[in-house]
Amino acid sequence: MFFRFYEHPGLHLPPDKQAELRTELLQIARGSLDPVPNYQCLSTSPDALDDKLIVVAYTGTDPDDSDEAESETHHPRAVAFISALYLDVPGLAHAVLHTGLTVAAPSVQRSGIVITLCTQLFQHVMPRHPRGIWVTTLAAVLSSLVTTEQFLYNTYPCSPSRDRASPAPLQEHLAIARTIDARYRAQLLIAPAATFDEAAFVFRGSLAWAPAACFRKDGDDPRFWHRKRGENEYFRALMRPGMGDEALLVGFIDVERIWERLERRRVEREKARL
Repeated sequence: MFFRFYEHPGLHLPPDKQAELRTELLQIARGSLDPVPNYQCLSTSPDALDDKLIVVAYTGTDPDDSDEAESETHHPRAVAFISALYLDVPGLAHAVLHTGLTVAAPSVQRSGIVITLCTQLFQHVMPRHPRGIWVTTLAAVLSSLVTTEQFLYNTYPCSPSRDRASPAPLQEHLAIARTIDARYRAQLLIAPAATFDEAAFVFRGSLAWAPAACFRKDGDDPRFWHRKRGENEYFRALMRPGMGDEALLVGFIDVERIWERLERRRVEREKARL
């Protein structure tokens, strides 16, 4: 497997390459989302790719790193992507990166691909943010919330069992959440009638409208759980079943935290082999 990073491809890729990228993203989405939403990097809007930071995972061999004979026998196939964007939050000393939309083909959904995509994304953006960045995730899928939480610290909301959690929202958490509520509802597909529960950091009814139908998940379905059951239950308790709620996770990440997470994952993999 290999990865390609596209930074603001709508501004920097020629039209034919943009069309190729859109085709790859739609092929992945059609295998997992029904219906495919007219949203984010999947939107038909001509400027949909202008503000996105996209990492695409491919199976096979990267043609740029292989000889011609090898490329002919190992055709790459796009199987997953993460499409993020920066949020403009006035008054913060650090940038804010929203993890946006993550989609994986069924064949790789249980392979740890979401963690790998997040790692690739953070490794690409961190060199320009040596002092760290704020990261946000908006999701109803418990596994997505728990996975992102593992990378971050000063995180809110966060299971009390996690180290470096924030027991109450900091001013930065509130500034980011209020800015999303006021300015970024359309970009994050938050229903116009949804309300932001500032105590829980949950958008109530965020997915309760037709454009977001494919993202509504049953919190009781174990397919969408993370293996860390205690943290699953924490986020599950924040959201009302069947009401289209989404939790907003806000946390901080820096280079030290990324390397710490990579080392922890390496140890986990070694233990799994024993």
